[in-house]
Amino acid sequence: MDYERDLELCEYNPISLAYEKELRALAQVVKTPAMSFLQRIMKKIIVSHTLKA
Repeated sequence: MDYERDLELCEYNPISLAYEKELRALAQVVKTPAMSFLQRIMKKIIVSHTLKA
């Protein structure tokens, strides 16, 4: 697949729009790394304590 060529074809091209959405999703994944197992457990504990109060 030639992403650059397809993206340059047309702003309203469905293929380029699909590529743009995919690239934005990938960029979001790169920007926000996944929480570690310990961080998820800590978050659950904090949330459960704040809901009880």
